[in-house]
Amino acid sequence: MIIKLIIPVVDTPDTRKANEGVSHALKTLNPDTQVSISFIEHGFEALNTITRVGYNSPGIVKAAIKAEKEQADGILVNCVADPAVDMVRELVSVPVFGGFRATMMMALGCGKNVSIIIPGKEDWAGKLLLSKVIEKNNEFKSSIVHKGFTNLDVLELHDKSRLLKRLADFAEESFAKYDSDCVVLGCTAMSYIIDDLRNELAERRCPVTVLEPLSTGLKVLETFIALGFNNSLADRVANDMNQFK
Repeated sequence: MIIKLIIPVVDTPDTRKANEGVSHALKTLNPDTQVSISFIEHGFEALNTITRVGYNSPGIVKAAIKAEKEQADGILVNCVADPAVDMVRELVSVPVFGGFRATMMMALGCGKNVSIIIPGKEDWAGKLLLSKVIEKNNEFKSSIVHKGFTNLDVLELHDKSRLLKRLADFAEESFAKYDSDCVVLGCTAMSYIIDDLRNELAERRCPVTVLEPLSTGLKVLETFIALGFNNSLADRVANDMNQFK
């Protein structure tokens, strides 16, 4: 099995640091599953606004089409905003996921009340992006009982001590005040901290389940492929790319 992991930002020292948790997430996969990883060629370093998602989307589509030609069995777009995922599903014949839908599917297996925390501050742009992601996946809307922000931008999430405290405090609040069954980390750049966070919550005696979207997305996609499932829409939508000029 070959999985393509598209990191939907440009390749810079900062974005490489932000994705250092990829190696940890790969450990959840079966030993015989191969993962090919690539950044996009042009675009922004972080997808924290709707505009940035739009500008980076063509690069994601290009990488996905190339991945299918290179015999990938499935594609994961490494971002909880699910950037360009709906477009890619129309263009390739293999299963495609981003971080949000795959993780929410698993979250609802943990319980009915879900909290989610995303990078950045509680500003207009961040709230709008999160609301748009939820709006596109409306079947999960009623299950999300609490939303929060890390107060760290995507490229600042490597500040481990600040991030760990913020995530643990948010998880405690979610459980105590909102009766959350689980907490979704709303950025794949937080994948590196999952073990430390679970240990911290165990010490605090906070029983909430934490879902990290990169390892979850990879495992969902791997299972999807193994079971012969497919969410491609390429055979239903007539996108004649020969007409694209």
